[in-house]
Amino acid sequence: MPNCPKCAAEVTAEDNFCRVCGAFLHRQGQRPRSNTVQQLISEYRQAIADNPDDESTRYSLGLAYLYEGQPAAAVEQLVEVTRLVPDFGDAYAKLAIAFSQMRNYSQAQQAIDQARKLQPHNEEYHRIAQRLEQ
Repeated sequence: MPNCPKCAAEVTAEDNFCRVCGAFLHRQGQRPRSNTVQQLISEYRQAIADNPDDESTRYSLGLAYLYEGQPAAAVEQLVEVTRLVPDFGDAYAKLAIAFSQMRNYSQAQQAIDQARKLQPHNEEYHRIAQRLEQ
């Protein structure tokens, strides 16, 4: 089974992004999606300018920043998502990934603990927590 080049977590051949750190998994013969992600970031930012409380667009923008390797920008958006929707477990999980990419492990642990509190049986959250412990 292949591994993520960024965090070394196991990934499947079908994965486009690492389920642990969110890194884009560039495959041979595929072009990087950077231009597409940059275009999405631009569109999401415009949509948020028009509607600052749109948690769905903010979450998408946070993910785009995370995939683009901009964890600080991702944190900014994902923190706002958790303020707007305090019971959104996936936002806390992605926030944990972004904090861990910034090497802010205490904040990452707090975020994944909150995600696990909201959805205690979510296996993805448990995998993220295990990676943080390593």
